[in-house]
Amino acid sequence: MKIVRFLRDLFGAKDTIYVNENLDSVCTNLSIDVFALQVGINLIASCISKCEFKTFIDKKEVNSDEYYLWNIEPNLNQNSTEFLQELLSKILIENEALVVEINGQLIIADYFNREEFAVKEDYFNQVTRKNYTFDKTFYMSDVLYFRCNNEDIKQYFDNLMHGYSELLKLATGKYKRAGGRKGIVKRDTTASGNEEEKKKINNLFENQFKSYFEAENAVVDLPRGVDYTEITGEGSKKSSNELGDISKLLDDAFIRAAQSLKIPPSLLKGDIADIEKITNNFLTFCIDPLVDIIQTEINRKRYGKSNFLKGNYLYIDTTTIKHLDIFAIAEKIDKLISTGMYSIDELRKKLKDTTLNTDWSMKHWITKNYQEINQIDNVEGEENSE
Repeated sequence: MKIVRFLRDLFGAKDTIYVNENLDSVCTNLSIDVFALQVGINLIASCISKCEFKTFIDKKEVNSDEYYLWNIEPNLNQNSTEFLQELLSKILIENEALVVEINGQLIIADYFNREEFAVKEDYFNQVTRKNYTFDKTFYMSDVLYFRCNNEDIKQYFDNLMHGYSELLKLATGKYKRAGGRKGIVKRDTTASGNEEEKKKINNLFENQFKSYFEAENAVVDLPRGVDYTEITGEGSKKSSNELGDISKLLDDAFIRAAQSLKIPPSLLKGDIADIEKITNNFLTFCIDPLVDIIQTEINRKRYGKSNFLKGNYLYIDTTTIKHLDIFAIAEKIDKLISTGMYSIDELRKKLKDTTLNTDWSMKHWITKNYQEINQIDNVEGEENSE
């Protein structure tokens, strides 16, 4: 009886039902929040996958095995971009992600069970990837465990979006009713008892009128005793108003998705006004905290306290996210070199250009305009004495 009640609730009390009729509307409602959230997650994952994972030994940058692991090939079946996008999706959607190392490969778990303790070390079991479950217990110190928020933000977002889906459903129905064609049918009831007339009337309402309303140009053959009058009015104007309500609801859904992910709403919707300021806001409040979560966990587990204090660590460079036009920043490049901030090779590397690897390109240069204040006083004193 439960299945009968379920089908009745899903399709309503009809003698004939079409399976795709109600399922299409349900899927449409569900796809609104999924689409808005997925657009935001893809934006974040794409940005972080562009970051360079730099490795340092004794505070000097080196390209080690760890560098290759995070920037090129974490495992045999994924490159670094695919790996980071999956990792970020799990962190943002499921609020947590587990990465285990198997034979030198970094594997993201699809499913795991965590046993938590107050003082003792937590451990993970039933760790599964694809269709394979590892017959091993992984302790917290042996894995990379990422958690984004103390509370599952997606649960609150889903509850919020459920309300928006209901509002959108009402607005869509209102739009259809406002913009639909309407008419009045007058029937001669004297022939209502005739079975043949009943069949003609049923065929008229169930088939002929349906084809008439759906077609761009059509005529309908009215049986005897039936008079149809089309109602004309401001249907198109009403439809435009209702369409505006639907657009506002969709925009609002994107705004709530952006807020849950700490993305500027205008950036998620594709607005380009003040794009530089918006992008800086996005990097500061959305990307940097996520990068810090990943970077801290890697240094804590894969390097440890003693190595970190010696200057052995991993650093995620977020400056590679932005596209740089060397001609647009030529003056800034000159300033960075002339103040001794960067060497020529360091800047060429940031600009994704080939380093020269010469003695002079690796040196730090500074112009004579930048010198100690006492040196300027001494020079002026010598000139005055002369």
